[in-house]
This record gives sequence, C-alpha cells and structure tokens, in this order.
Amino acid sequence: MARIPTLEIQIANMKRLLRTMCDRVQAGLLVVEQHLRQPNPEALVKVVALDSEVDRMELELDDAILQIFATQQPRAQELRLVYATAKVAHHIERMGDAVESLARQLAGAELLESRSLLLEMITHVKDLFARSYAAMFEEDLTRIQEIFALDDAVDECHRTVVAIAKDIFLTVPREPHAVERGLKLINIASKLEKIADLCCNWAEQTDFAAHGFARRVLKKRRLRLVLLDEVGGRLAASCAELLTKDLSDAVDVTVASKYQHRSATATQNVGNFNSDFEFEVSSFAQHGSRAFPIVSFEQVSWSRCFLLVNLGAALSAEERESVPSKTMIIEWDFSQQSMPEAEINARQRLSGLLSILARSDVSI
Repeated sequence: MARIPTLEIQIANMKRLLRTMCDRVQAGLLVVEQHLRQPNPEALVKVVALDSEVDRMELELDDAILQIFATQQPRAQELRLVYATAKVAHHIERMGDAVESLARQLAGAELLESRSLLLEMITHVKDLFARSYAAMFEEDLTRIQEIFALDDAVDECHRTVVAIAKDIFLTVPREPHAVERGLKLINIASKLEKIADLCCNWAEQTDFAAHGFARRVLKKRRLRLVLLDEVGGRLAASCAELLTKDLSDAVDVTVASKYQHRSATATQNVGNFNSDFEFEVSSFAQHGSRAFPIVSFEQVSWSRCFLLVNLGAALSAEERESVPSKTMIIEWDFSQQSMPEAEINARQRLSGLLSILARSDVSI
C-alpha cells in the first residue's frame, strides 16, 4: 500500500503546479509584448500551446487539492492557503485564456492609432502580475499594497483606447474593414483590462491566505462620485460636506462646476444669477468651515467614478458623451430656485442617496 505523503509535501507539490501555471501565462504575456514592439505573427502560435499546458495543469492542480482535503486535515493558515490556491488557479486559467485570445486578436491587427497605449497597458499588466507572483511565491506582501492604483491606470488606458475606436467608427465609416479594426482594438484593450482585474483578485486571495478576513491590508477602493453645479461649486460643496461628514471612509467626492462667461456685476440665482453679489471663479468652494477644491467639467477624472450628480448644470451632447457608460447620471434641476432654497432641497434629496450608500458594501 502506497504511503500517503505528508501535508507539507502535498502543499509543496500544489504550489509547484501553480507556479508552473503562472510561468506559462507570464511567458505568453512576454510574447504578446514582444509582438507589440516588433510584430512577429509566427511567435504568437506559441501562446496557443502555452494555454493548452495551463489548462492541463489546472486539472492536475485540482486533483492535488482534492487529495489534500481527502487525506489531510489542514487547519488555519494551511486551510486558507489551499482554498486560496484553488481560487487563484481559476484566475490564472482565465488569464491564460485571455492571453490566447490576445494572440489571436493581434495576428494581423492594425494598431497604428494605439500601439503606444497598448504597450503602456501591457507594461502595467506585467507589473501587476509580477507583484501578485512575488506576494504568493516569495511571501512579499508589501508588493500588493498599492496594486489597485496600477489597475486604475490600466482602466484609464482602456477608456482612452475605446475612445480611439469610437473615432475610427465616426471618422472613417466608409473605409473597408474600419468597423472590424475598431472592434479588434476594443477587444485587445478589454482582454488586457481583464487580466489586470484578475491579478487584483489573485492579490486579494494571497492576502486572505496570509491573514484571513480580519487582517486585510489591501486598500479597498472607495465609491467615487462627482457633484456638478453651475454656480462656482457652492451648491456642490454643500452636498459634498454632507457626504464626507457621514461617509468619509466610504466615498471620494469630486466637486466640479461649469463656468459661464457672465458679467461680474450680474445678479445671480442658481441658474439665472438673480441675487446681488459678484460671481468669481476660485480654485476652492467654501461651505461652512470646509473648503473643497473644485475643477471644471473638462478636468474631471472619470476613473472608477460610478455616479455623476448634476445639480442643474447644462451639459451639451458632447459633454454627456464624454461621461463613461459605466457612470450613472442623476439630474436635479434647481435652476428656478434661489441659492438657499436650492441648497436645502439638494441636501434633502441627497439624504436619500446617503442612506443607500451607507448600506452599500460595493467598492469601485
């Protein structure tokens, strides 16, 4: 009768299989990067073979994990490690599929408009992968402390590539294969963005294996929203004060204002400037004892912004188009109200939104 290996030997075999899977995916990413720098379609064929190896090793790893649960009694950190490894193996397999899809999309693709952006994306993706790899196999958890910042950079590049693809659709609609070229561009950027997200999931599982839920060290991404008015930021700052007072640990608020060229001595109300005071554009909007930095609509960063609350600002069709599709828009029109009345009504409406955000456990 064969002797059952010890838990330490089985865990070492499990980690060896996972590391080999990761090495295969990393090799595929390197081939894709080299193709972006110097096109070599023949080399992309290797990626398909690498993905087949990743799929086979995932099955071997599943068997190894099942053997651990069937023959051992892992507890505490060992149990978390085995569980996290099973989850990570699934993420790595999906990365392998994404890399293979990248290779297929890149074969024969025209990337004149966005090659530099795609290279920037894959550089960030490789950094994300290396950080997660070091955290798991070298037990260097400091490498994943700021991992979401890199993921945000990948998302920003992805949005830019999508905008370039839209320009292809709009500016060269009669060019042969223009639609196919634009769609390929979007697909390539989406696969890179997907790999970045999977690396973040990998890092979270590694952190869980090391510390459990009670000692999470990764920074949770907070809800981001933009408050926009047309009166120098005063109304938006009033609402921002309410949000940051009660949800300072859960939300990031951007105060923005649309500036219109009006007479400095004009009367003003929220929309029509009907009260007697001068309207000056400043870099801060004051409300109570707090001052909030304000930006113009054109300067708003939409990275991971889930909500735009428009407090009566007039937006053109082009400006609305610049808001990402993932960002929801709430319209509250206070243009016929005086500033004090608009401020009261806006805060009352925001209190309902505040209760929803307070109960939400979603991170963006």
